[in-house]
Amino acid sequence: MALETEIKFKGADFDRVRTILLALSAERKGRWMERNLVFDDADRSLRRKGVLLRLRQDRNSVLTLKQPPAEEQEDVKVFHEHETIVQDFEAMRAILGGLGYTVAFRYEKVREEWAAGEVHVCLDEMPFGQFVELEGERVAILALARELGLSLDTSTTATYHALNQAWREEEGLAPDENFVFESPPDV
Repeated sequence: MALETEIKFKGADFDRVRTILLALSAERKGRWMERNLVFDDADRSLRRKGVLLRLRQDRNSVLTLKQPPAEEQEDVKVFHEHETIVQDFEAMRAILGGLGYTVAFRYEKVREEWAAGEVHVCLDEMPFGQFVELEGERVAILALARELGLSLDTSTTATYHALNQAWREEEGLAPDENFVFESPPDV
């Protein structure tokens, strides 16, 4: 079981971040479309416990289980995370359905991934905005955020699900847990 420690920054200038990453000799891993299905039971008991069961399709198909830790951090989000590559996306979807799970919501993002030392950097284009996500050890994340000129004033530990819900409310849109692109961006 791995601990996932991350923080997101809203509205960052991707071009500026890329320029700094290149100056830091960070390695660009690629850019792709990511499609996600989040599963839960009929009572939404996983959500109530803060658990995420997700089937993702990008360069691979990946099953993920995220569980909250015993202790929370204030400035970064921490989850116990289990992930495994699955051979057949539709077969895994059927297995989860057979266990009583249904798709609670779906979401998409375009992700550009970088490695900057020990920190995993994602430039995430969502249907409701742009975010820089930093994942790694807390001290390294916060140090890289400073180097990238990312202010903690624009940081969040909220999930993309919660950010979508807040954005929809701010925009006066009807509630909808799904967030997918009307027309997918070029990747």
